[in-house]
This record gives sequence, C-alpha cells and structure tokens, in this order.
Amino acid sequence: MQVILGAGKEGKVPAARTAAALDDVRRADDPLHSSPGDTRRETPKLDAITLRIATCADLTETLPSLLGELLRELWGELQGEWMDLLNQQIAGTQACSRPVESCVLHRGVDQQRHEVIAPAGLALPAKTRQTLQEIVSQIAHDAHASRQPLAVSGRPHGVLIALTHTTDSQATGDDWLWLGEPAAAALESRLASAAIDALSRGLALHQQQQARHAEDRKAAVAQALKNERRHLAAELHDTLAQELSYLQMQSARLTRAARHAPQEVQALAEDVHTQARRALRQTRELINGAHATWGDAPLACVLDNLIEEFETRSGLVFELDNRIQSLHLPDAQALQVMFIVREAMTNSVRHAQASHLRLQLLYQSSGPHQSSGPQPAERVLLTIEDNGCGFDPADIAPAHFGLGIMQDRARQLGADFAITQPRQGGTRVTLSWERHDT
Repeated sequence: MQVILGAGKEGKVPAARTAAALDDVRRADDPLHSSPGDTRRETPKLDAITLRIATCADLTETLPSLLGELLRELWGELQGEWMDLLNQQIAGTQACSRPVESCVLHRGVDQQRHEVIAPAGLALPAKTRQTLQEIVSQIAHDAHASRQPLAVSGRPHGVLIALTHTTDSQATGDDWLWLGEPAAAALESRLASAAIDALSRGLALHQQQQARHAEDRKAAVAQALKNERRHLAAELHDTLAQELSYLQMQSARLTRAARHAPQEVQALAEDVHTQARRALRQTRELINGAHATWGDAPLACVLDNLIEEFETRSGLVFELDNRIQSLHLPDAQALQVMFIVREAMTNSVRHAQASHLRLQLLYQSSGPHQSSGPQPAERVLLTIEDNGCGFDPADIAPAHFGLGIMQDRARQLGADFAITQPRQGGTRVTLSWERHDT
C-alpha cells in the first residue's frame, strides 16, 4: 500500500513517475509477478541488513545507520546530483537547499503511537514528524484507506509506503517508510523493490522477536509470582498453620474443661475456641489460594477442578451445567468465587446428607427488555444446589462462621449472594455479578 503525499513539482520527482515505481514495488512483492531472476536473490548485502534489523535489541539505535546504508545502496546506482545531495547532507559539509528527508515510522509491541526513526545524519523537522504520525494514525483506523492509494495534498511532499511482509497470504506489520522529495528518487533504482522488501522483512522479524520476548518475560514474571506464592504457602503451613492447629486443639480442651465454670468463663472459652478455628480456617484458605493459579483458563475449568477435588473424598454425584462457552476472570476474582463455591460444596458434603450436587453457570438478564429482539445478558449467575435435607440460615449458630465468610467474599466481588430452599427440597446457593466482557 502506498500513500502519495503532495504533488510533483519541477525539479522534484513527478507524482506519476513515483506511482509507477510504486506499482513496480507492489508487483515485486507479489509472488505471482516475481521472476526467477528476482533482484532480491542477488543482493546479499540487503539480506545482511535484514538480519541486523531482525536481531537488533533496540531499533532506535540500529535502524538509523541501516537506513543510511539502504539509501546509499539505492542512490548508488543513480549517481549524479542525488548522491551528491545525500553525501553533502550526511557529512554536513554544506547547507542543502533541497534537504534529503526520510524515515521509518515504527510501532513496537504495546506501543500506542508510531515512533519516527530517521537515517543517521538526516535530521527530520519536528513538524514533519508530527504530520507523518498523524497520517499513519488516521490510516490505521480506516481499513479502506489502508488498502487503497491515497493522495494527500499539502506538505510534507513525498511518498509513504506500508512496510508489510506477506507470509501464507497474510500481510503482517504496521510500519511505514517515508521518502520525502527528493529522497523518493531512490524508488527509480532497480533495487527499490528488493530494498523495501528487505526492510519490511527485517522489521516483521524484529516485531515477532519482540513479541516472543514479551511473552517470555510475562511467563517468567508469572512463574516467579507462582513460585513465591508456593514458597509463602509452605512457610504458612510449616509455621502459622501448625501453631494455630495446636491452639485450636487446646482451646477445644479449654471449652470442655470450662463446662462447669461460671457462665462468663464458659463464654470466654467458647469465644477463644471460635476465633482459633476461624484463624486456622482462613490460614488454610490462604495456603490453598497460594497454590491456585489458572492463567487464562475460563471459570468453568475452576469449577471442574473443584468437582474433581471433591469427587476424590466424597460419595456424592457432582454435575456441572456450563452454559457459558468462555468466561475468564482475573485470578483474584476467580479465587474469591472458588472459595465461595468450595464452602458451599463442603457444607453439602458434611451437613446436607445429599446424594447429588449440581453447579450451573449461565448468563441472565437483569431487568425488563423493551425492544423486540433478544434480551441482552447483563449478569453472570452461578448456582450450587443439592438434594439434601436443607436448612434455615436463621437457625445457624454464631460459632458456624462459614456463611458469614461467604457473604463477605461476595461483597468483595460486588456480587449478590443468597441461600434459599427449593420447593423440592435441598439447599440452593446463588452468586451473581455484573458481566464484564473484554
């Protein structure tokens, strides 16, 4: 794709001639129009430039000198005044009435804006840099413009070429080469298509390398966090959890020993035992949470893991009714959901005398829908239901604090939490929160 900026003037590269040269470049990039004697196969120096671009650590340091080499390669065939202009400006031997302006507009991984990289020794005015950045930004948001030649009136005069590299019939890359007049004369060189292709391939390979490095860094950080959490979990298990387990056992003995003591002493002993149990339980949850990481796994996988965990230590039949193809939650949010579901499942296994437990995950609408079309799903609904004996939450003793912890976790999620008794019996726990699709 090419964008012709400005119009041809006397003494500068005519626009029609530039367009014809760019058509040659486009045909050279098309395998159907490539000949066996393609110039690219005859230019090992260009291949070396491609390799240096692809393997460099910092484009802003490496690319300026390589762009200068490319211009010399192209203009070396033209000789005459064009090469004189280039040598004079790079050497700084005298002021040029017709400055040579050229640059690459590159957008790296996770960068929002293209960076302007000019050849070494060829200064580019700030106004030109800003204008070029605005142009490529507009083209990036216009899919039609990115496929069609676009004439832009006014300054800067020159030619803007998309540096896309085609592999498996797919064009990759979001970089641009700008050749200001008279630099656009380089397109008349027979090496123009090969040079542009070498630059495109080098930048595409460099982008792939940077993307891989970013993924490697992300994976390394995630693994380091995972290792640190596991180390913390081991420390908690070997120190605090052991001490709290001993404290719980001793507080239970204290409660039994205080049965015939004054009422105040009994209440105090019971409170100590309750707090010891709470502390031990929360510590164990922290240990379990430190081991729980799902990466990019959907919530359904978290629920599947919980079912597998309970199937190994319970005779209940577990069922997962997942009606959401893919729901991804941040680790912190998924952890809170997991704790709530685990607590509900634990209560069913221990107290409900149930034979079957069903988990259901689906989208639901949050209110009346006015239009005639389908009603939009605005919330996520997670239901845990068993066929046990059921219970009335109002009858739960204060010492059984699992229900309160589930309610606290639901509040942290910004979720609605409820425990009800279905008409057919059993217990139903529902958790719903606002849907946030990314």
